[in-house]
Amino acid sequence: MLNQEDWKARWIGFDSQAAPMFRKEFMAGKQIENARAYISGLGYYELYLNGEKVGDHVLDPAQTDYEKRTYYVVYDITGNIQRGINAMGVILGNGWYNQDVVDREKYGWKDVVYGQPRFIAQVHITFSDGSEQLVITDDTWKASGGPIIRNNIYLGECYDARLEKEGWNSTGYNDSAWGPVKIMNGPGGKLVSQKLQPIKKAGIVNPVTISNPQPGVYVYNMGRNFSGWVKIKLKGEKGKTIRLRFAETIFEDGMIDPASTGVYATGVVQTDKYTFRGQGVETWEPRFTYHGFQYVELTGYDREPTLDNVAGVVVNTAVENLGEFVCSDSMLNKIHEAIRRTVLGNFHGIITDCPHRERCQWLGDADIISGLSFYNFDAYLLYAKFVRDIKTGAINGLPNAIAPGRRTSPASADWGRAYVQVPYFLYLYFGDTSIVKEHYNEMIDFMEHLQSTADHYIISEGWGDLFEPGAVKSARTPENITSTAFYYYDAALMAEMAKILRKREDTDRFTLLADSIKTVFIDSFYNAGNKTFGSQTADALSLNFGLVPEGDELAVATSMMKDVTEEHDGHHSTGHMGTKYIYGELSRFGYGETALNMLNQQTYPGFGDLFTRGATTLWEYWGEKEIDETSSGTRSRCHPFQGGFDVWFYDGIAGINPDPDNPGFKHIILKPQPIGNLTFANARFQSVHGLIVSDWHIKDGRFIWEISVPVNTRATVYLPARFGQNVMEQGKPVKESNEIKFIAHEASYIVYSIGSGTYTFVAGKDE
Repeated sequence: MLNQEDWKARWIGFDSQAAPMFRKEFMAGKQIENARAYISGLGYYELYLNGEKVGDHVLDPAQTDYEKRTYYVVYDITGNIQRGINAMGVILGNGWYNQDVVDREKYGWKDVVYGQPRFIAQVHITFSDGSEQLVITDDTWKASGGPIIRNNIYLGECYDARLEKEGWNSTGYNDSAWGPVKIMNGPGGKLVSQKLQPIKKAGIVNPVTISNPQPGVYVYNMGRNFSGWVKIKLKGEKGKTIRLRFAETIFEDGMIDPASTGVYATGVVQTDKYTFRGQGVETWEPRFTYHGFQYVELTGYDREPTLDNVAGVVVNTAVENLGEFVCSDSMLNKIHEAIRRTVLGNFHGIITDCPHRERCQWLGDADIISGLSFYNFDAYLLYAKFVRDIKTGAINGLPNAIAPGRRTSPASADWGRAYVQVPYFLYLYFGDTSIVKEHYNEMIDFMEHLQSTADHYIISEGWGDLFEPGAVKSARTPENITSTAFYYYDAALMAEMAKILRKREDTDRFTLLADSIKTVFIDSFYNAGNKTFGSQTADALSLNFGLVPEGDELAVATSMMKDVTEEHDGHHSTGHMGTKYIYGELSRFGYGETALNMLNQQTYPGFGDLFTRGATTLWEYWGEKEIDETSSGTRSRCHPFQGGFDVWFYDGIAGINPDPDNPGFKHIILKPQPIGNLTFANARFQSVHGLIVSDWHIKDGRFIWEISVPVNTRATVYLPARFGQNVMEQGKPVKESNEIKFIAHEASYIVYSIGSGTYTFVAGKDE
């Protein structure tokens, strides 16, 4: 519905301590041609027609700044409505709209409640004779409390099966004891269609072990960390209540340790409760909460449970897989899968930092994983929403560090960068200028704010390179280096976006700004004698962003390599910022073996060490040295911001790159990195123009490379020069092909131009 005036329905609610239930019966007296339901339920809703749930969405709608925009969802309900009498039912959960449990002023979570749950719904029925009927929410509906006696996004859900109202959402139900609904004001925001993949159940995880560490306490190990909830299948006496508590780790005695889920910040342990109705085997799962966990503690059950009594339900935004990567290094494959699981565990209508402690869409966290998200998943809509969340969450016209939501803190330069970078990345990876156009003026405002706060082009404030080994806040890379580096990158991207929009004056001024920042950055931070900016992170960012003095790039990469091998015994010393770039920059300058060795480290700090300690997803931290006095225990064990480098698996090792001059992979740059002892790497990426394939392997000294280029696109192919003898394609010398054009010898590559199609290059042996 394009206009707010199209809504004839009213917002309604009901005073109830439990999750309120609503119902209405209506007559559809003719043959039905089609029917649609439009609904927005805040915080969450479930919609029923004639006893059946409509659709497969959960935790709907996605979180927004409700006072500025609120999502409604559309369903085709033609198959749900019958000719004659129909019954429509709705259950409301608190969600983020009425998050009334965690409200701790110490952490800036003040005034987090928007209001009492409410919903609006409108059904459009078109009959075979062309006539139409509307069914709307108004004061003719009836409501009641129900069996969901408590629900909170952080704390969990309590369900009393004795309070179930069988048949409440079907025709013929006696609702004489139900009360009248309350006509309510809307949340204030514009009702807009949820053009975003919904959150859905994504799979089942069965527990691998069950232990009994104390009398009456049973702990399920689900085998891996994930986000969602558990479905129970148990038999109990009427009125008996069981408790389920969720954690990512356990103590040595086998009891759960919920510290890493952020109890120090939220003040709550993720907890669900279920009270039996006492009628045989009962099955239940929550509706309006989710958890981040690997372990489930069951108490209050007076029998000995089995593995079959509990099943994990994985829940995330239903993004499709766009990319696949696998290589000959099993550690890289294991890291890649852990990163994918971590990211999916933080896709819940927003891109969260973790699925338990904060569940917030921090700008810097979402930005650092944007590239890997685009290669792996159909994340365009999620990130387009993210940019709009930044706009609606702005404070005095400037980005908030978290968006959406009421936890307010003005974004520092290194977090606010997301408002410039993500629109550009959406352009680069998808060829879409609409987000750039939509937010261009606000990006200008943000850049002017940075200019006003910079001290001779240096920005000193920021969060910095978080969670490097041994520290929460970086001890190796000052914030003035990282914030100023991102300031430069923002200015350079603004110049590119101004060029895209044909704003010549802006192009010139941001080009000049970027050049000025670069000059001062080098003068302020570069050690010309030692060819370094002072740390692995500083060197990696400077190389990637183009902040190194011309001609010194290899020297800086060499200095960075030596810091890894000689000063840190082959380990990284980067936090989440530097970790994204260090592996790719080492490989780009010929130190790919160093990068592989770093990723294969089995000792602290390294991924092998984390996996040995039980990690199945990425952790926020590397070890106990990163615990500070505020956390009172371990940190999050499902934190994607350490995994930004996964983009390098695709654009580096496999070599699938977008072209800034022809975005959206209209023109593809294929430039693989057969580094170290890798013998093969296979990658697939479903671009907006079609499937791109880059599969290479080395056999008997030959480099064999299978490529697929989508129809109506072209590619520039960089063949590693060390395999440059006797280059063949489909068994014929490349020089005899009319389709393959030699361009140049460039550094360590031979460069060709090719059109769409499938190719097999073989090179590397002089026979």
